[in-house]
Amino acid sequence: MSLKTLLPTLFFTPQSTDLQNKLERYACVAIILKGTDLDNLEVGFIQRALNPNDRWSGQIAFPGGKREETDPSDLHVALRETKEEVGAELQPEELLGRLDDIQARKAGQLLDFYIRPFVFYTQRDFLITLDPAEVADFFWVPIKNIQDPKRQTVFKAPRDAGFLQLPAIHLDRDPPLWGLTYLMMLNLLERVRGVVK
Repeated sequence: MSLKTLLPTLFFTPQSTDLQNKLERYACVAIILKGTDLDNLEVGFIQRALNPNDRWSGQIAFPGGKREETDPSDLHVALRETKEEVGAELQPEELLGRLDDIQARKAGQLLDFYIRPFVFYTQRDFLITLDPAEVADFFWVPIKNIQDPKRQTVFKAPRDAGFLQLPAIHLDRDPPLWGLTYLMMLNLLERVRGVVK
């Protein structure tokens, strides 16, 4: 079975957690997978620009943002925000499906909005054009690297007068992958674990 045929079977599932009836405010993100076969499957990340007004300043994340009144659908939010932030024009037919909605949190405290992750698969190369106000970098990481137990680490997140020690993955840059993006990656890895080894 080809990668293009196999991957959609992992994401079209009615079991995805849906927080729409619990929380009103939310954002949509795009998790972009790329590669010609399972051995070289990669996932695209952004590193957020440094901004004192951004609670996730400088963190590793996925392109995305809040839904606007002019957005006709949640999928459109992910497509629009990816184009605005990194210049990549994803196509609706590249959609595999979505992961579980995840409630946002900061320093261990749950916040009153959630993230809805959409997963895309492409074999295309993109001309990356960053919005410097929002994104400092866009980069690809092989899923095999993310699965490597040697890359497991701990991130010390400031909280009150001390730190929270949170699980993280070292991606050869600072900070490591942690927080909401880390949790979304765990959900992604659960879906692909049986086919990417």
